[in-house]
Amino acid sequence: MSIGHFRIPGEVTRREYAVYIAVAHNRVTGNTRLYVGKTGDNREGCNPIVSRVGNHFSFNKMHSQLRNHLSPPLDDYDYDVFYTTFGGYGGPEESRHLIDLTNEMERQTNKVAQETFGKDLLVNPHQGIGHVPRAERERRSALVTAERKQHIDALVARVKEFVDKM
Repeated sequence: MSIGHFRIPGEVTRREYAVYIAVAHNRVTGNTRLYVGKTGDNREGCNPIVSRVGNHFSFNKMHSQLRNHLSPPLDDYDYDVFYTTFGGYGGPEESRHLIDLTNEMERQTNKVAQETFGKDLLVNPHQGIGHVPRAERERRSALVTAERKQHIDALVARVKEFVDKM
């Protein structure tokens, strides 16, 4: 029997739309894998990032993408999560824009992570294989402002710095 401890900073309990990169490092094999994800679903609302990340370890296959993609046992891994936020939940009326924005920022983060780390390090590389009509591509592209792109680039750079030190 042992007594464990871990700390959860209060900021990760806020109900915010966020994009994150989870770094899973296997202490036994030395292998590292990355997962790019987001908070907020495709309907309305979002959970705090700590809730979303916690669901990755659920035994419910619908919520546990890390568990679904990593080789067992999961307790051989240590996990670090890096994230950036795009706004807090403000009700159903405000959610649609933030959901669309977060969806696009997740795609952008995944693409930048693939360019930085290679496709093989990601457990969930964005495929970009579906047909997206031109008008929708343009609408999505307009969401990627210079400031938001800087946030994504900084997020991936911070993860790279961390992974390079492992």
